[in-house]
Amino acid sequence: MNKLFLLFFYLIITYCVICQENNSSFDFYGKSNYQIEDSLKYTYSMILDDLTYLYANYSEWVHPVEVGKSEFGLELATIRIGYEKPKKCCVFIVGNIHAREDYSSKLVMKFLNVFLLNITNQDNTYPKAKQFLDSVDIYIMPVANPDGLKIAQLDFLGIEDSFNLYRDKILLIDTYQEWKANGKGIDLNATFNDGNHHLKHGGNFQSVPCSEGYKGLFPAEPKETQAIQNFIFKIKPLVTVSFHTKGNVIYWADKGTHKYFKEIDTKINKKVSIVSKLALTSISKYPKVYGCGLENYIRSKYHLIASCVELDSPNGGRIQSPDNEFNLRVWNKVFLAPYIYIENAILYKKEITEIAIH
Repeated sequence: MNKLFLLFFYLIITYCVICQENNSSFDFYGKSNYQIEDSLKYTYSMILDDLTYLYANYSEWVHPVEVGKSEFGLELATIRIGYEKPKKCCVFIVGNIHAREDYSSKLVMKFLNVFLLNITNQDNTYPKAKQFLDSVDIYIMPVANPDGLKIAQLDFLGIEDSFNLYRDKILLIDTYQEWKANGKGIDLNATFNDGNHHLKHGGNFQSVPCSEGYKGLFPAEPKETQAIQNFIFKIKPLVTVSFHTKGNVIYWADKGTHKYFKEIDTKINKKVSIVSKLALTSISKYPKVYGCGLENYIRSKYHLIASCVELDSPNGGRIQSPDNEFNLRVWNKVFLAPYIYIENAILYKKEITEIAIH
């Protein structure tokens, strides 16, 4: 009898461990109103469908925001979480600025869904979620590069005619699944107008349109970059977080702007590093390497806090790890990171506001 009991107990424990490791959405939350696909490929059309679902089911808190369109005419779909009247102070969360990095959009959307469950008392992962909305709005753009995401996922529906106009003029490194650029072969995160476009020459630099590494002919050339810069000017977020996929690190400061923040950026990112076990990089020294990223632009142009968070470890290739490993490799480790950034935007709201260029 004791042996049978021990065997049964062992099987139960093993099952629980496996569930925790695989951590599918239903197993983790046990709620049918959890919506986001977190173990299979998560496409642009699925993201739009899920945003529509969240509008419909959380209309008191979820407000669509018009930002602009991609080069091929796709919406840079964005929502505001908050009360009906927009607040002056806000946080901006961005995913999928690089095409092949769809772990980032999956994280952003899963965070959004779980945060809404917490606002409506259906979950307790983020206990101060509703309280946060008394101080700030939260803007979320799950996919900053929808054309590129569709190319990387071999999902050409709706963009095929447009892409065919440029396809033969773009240098392809490896396969479409490794695609990092936007639809016209420009790396969006090397195009923001922080004053370093003439210097930017780092990474896999390319001098012609390419699936990765080409910065374009001039700052803010892509429509996506122009739209995001205009949106930043409009909302001036206290804290911006741009999620990427590979590195297990947080890029949080550069030599040219770190001095402005009076160590507030250090304190905030150290807290995120501790809860997520992501390393903090040293302060970036050379604009030819770090320049023209979204985070660099915001720090330089507005003296506001901005970080680039690399969610997962390198795997020896350009493609991220399999979708069915997302929960184990990313969510279980980083699910608190957006929450901590929002919490500290509120904590340091007065100080950040005083530092910022308005």
